[in-house]
Amino acid sequence: MYLRKYERMIEKITFPAPIHLLDHIIIPIHIRKSHWFPAHINLRTQSISLLDSSQIYSVAAYPHQRMLIWKFFKMVWTKHAEVAVPVPHWTIPPERFTGLHPRLTDLTPKMIQTLGQGTKITTINIMNTTTEKIQSRWIRRGISPEMDGSRLKDPLVQPWTYIEQPGTPQQDNFTNTTEIRLACGIYTVLSSLSAVRNWEIDPVKQTHIRQARNWMAAIGHAIHEVVSLHRCR
Repeated sequence: MYLRKYERMIEKITFPAPIHLLDHIIIPIHIRKSHWFPAHINLRTQSISLLDSSQIYSVAAYPHQRMLIWKFFKMVWTKHAEVAVPVPHWTIPPERFTGLHPRLTDLTPKMIQTLGQGTKITTINIMNTTTEKIQSRWIRRGISPEMDGSRLKDPLVQPWTYIEQPGTPQQDNFTNTTEIRLACGIYTVLSSLSAVRNWEIDPVKQTHIRQARNWMAAIGHAIHEVVSLHRCR
């Protein structure tokens, strides 16, 4: 029931161009009913990143969010990309494959335990530990435990990767804690612009936070929309 609901929602999405011709997609993520951060789908580099300004607070939610983002992206691509365009395929390094959400990989706790007993997790070990049924589901979902670049010669797929962003400015390491401690909404906007427009964010002085609030308020006033700039609770 929910799947059909999401499919209808995706059918109604209107893109400015076919999805495979876009450069970037930004998805705002809300976790634990208290924090926002953006996911960045970079169609130029065929990569996905989480631009989180409070990584320590959110890290436990990352596997679930990565799974939801990938499923959403695959569904949107299926609906809005041209048929002749190679389909996205997420290649995950073997040592990181077991860290994905189990609803995406279908790895059982026993399988993960077995893989962890070896000196190194390899693609061969993962394939030998799982069943053909599970591996067929990976194909449908567009994922596989492979090293980056291993599918570059496959004309039927686009090899996608997940890129960690440890350099994303954080809300907990600045002197002006009153101004930035609960400014996740401001950081969501600024991190998105930084990724899409290559804007620079000062990771120390944080003078841009107050300027960004004033800028967003001015935009809201210009378009006659009410914009709440209260700090996230």
